[in-house]
Amino acid sequence: MRFLGQRGAVAVLLVGLSLLSGCGGGSSDGGVAVQSGTSVSPQQTGTGTQAGAAAAACPGSGTECTGATILRTDQGIGVTDAGVQVYGISTNDLLTPNPAPQIAYGLRPATGGMADVRVSKAADGRLASVTLLLSNLGLSWDGKTERPRIIETFETRQGRVQLDANGLAIRQPLPAATDLNFFDFGRNGINGTQANYANNIYFPRSEPVRCPANHPNCPSVETQGLRAQLGDWRSGGSTPDNAQATRLHEDGATQAGYGVDANGQLVLLPWADGVGVPYPGFKGYRDFLHWSYAHVNLGAWITQDTVGIIEWGGSDEHNKMRRGLMAFGQVTPPAQLPASGVVRYRGRIHGWFSYLQAQDSHPLFGDVEATVDFTNRTVVLTFSGTRIDEGQMDPLPLALTASTALGSGQLANYFFGSAGNATLNGGIGGRFFGPVSNGGSGTGPAEMGGTFQLQSANQGPVSIGGFLLRKI
Repeated sequence: MRFLGQRGAVAVLLVGLSLLSGCGGGSSDGGVAVQSGTSVSPQQTGTGTQAGAAAAACPGSGTECTGATILRTDQGIGVTDAGVQVYGISTNDLLTPNPAPQIAYGLRPATGGMADVRVSKAADGRLASVTLLLSNLGLSWDGKTERPRIIETFETRQGRVQLDANGLAIRQPLPAATDLNFFDFGRNGINGTQANYANNIYFPRSEPVRCPANHPNCPSVETQGLRAQLGDWRSGGSTPDNAQATRLHEDGATQAGYGVDANGQLVLLPWADGVGVPYPGFKGYRDFLHWSYAHVNLGAWITQDTVGIIEWGGSDEHNKMRRGLMAFGQVTPPAQLPASGVVRYRGRIHGWFSYLQAQDSHPLFGDVEATVDFTNRTVVLTFSGTRIDEGQMDPLPLALTASTALGSGQLANYFFGSAGNATLNGGIGGRFFGPVSNGGSGTGPAEMGGTFQLQSANQGPVSIGGFLLRKI
């Protein structure tokens, strides 16, 4: 359930929220993404590859990450140091006039943005923490410059999350609302420091929340943290481990600090109805979903943000949504790939589908199989059983077979190509993860993962998604 808040912000209820299924309740590992002044303490070591040449250094010991650089883009698929990614944008905010400025919906594939995710896992493989970095997504508070980079950890305690000199996400104390050297909008107006109003966690707090009139019982916390559970793949099944988190955010809210009057005395800002931002989700929300086997991860994210904020000098305040997926993890070094042989893989698909680009999208799931011919350097992927992952689970027109080619040299562990059927066409790309071993269907890397983007002509059906597979 979602509700509309004042000043165009959209919030979501925290109880029972799941935009993509397969991430049910399960036991929790505490949901602590960062510690005060320290980095997370993961327990597995990633072996991501910098363009396939050398191990990419993930910030923090033992983390698995996508890497922070797009190496190349093929048909909408962005290749990173240790994975591949795809994302899409909302469409109602592209219309003039915007038919629903208080919400964001629709789906259109896009390129140019960057999602950098770092995860750590507990000893049993359950996800223990996540840091999600989002940038260059066309989100602007003032209508001129890109908003400060999003640093999302789903931290449950009040504070301020920043990256230290080593690139680690740390939680720092949140400055008091009276600190106008930090919350300097009250003195400097639109020339205030935007970065000081991003990635702050204001709730829970001792002061009561000020709920909007249309939702008098709004939440008093921003997140319940990360929830994670194990799949059955270790005992012969195909269900991956999974996790989810949601946070209601207030990025860009100038109400975090006071103003000053002509005598230099602290006063409420002219439009503020009390001290501090009024309630969780005043400026939007974020979701993160995660699936993993032993070596490959598939992450899905959503961010909805208020842009064109009047206080920052914007003239068209409304909401935008960005959503994407990335497959990443312990990349197989290119030199270790077999030179010959055929190997088969099987796994799961997750993502989003819209019947029209102008309509809201539905979560999707399905099955995927792959046949890898290392002799001819081809990867054939087959999607089947694709359905909406909610409601009546209606079937979707995403069944297809795509023949892709393996790269060469430093990207020999990367495969890419066209994908499509009678309804949609686009691109698909992926990588191999984990050690090469004998057994099963042949000699090859333990796992695979990738992403895809598909769309039809004339603003018709569109889909973005990702997949993860294990050798059979």
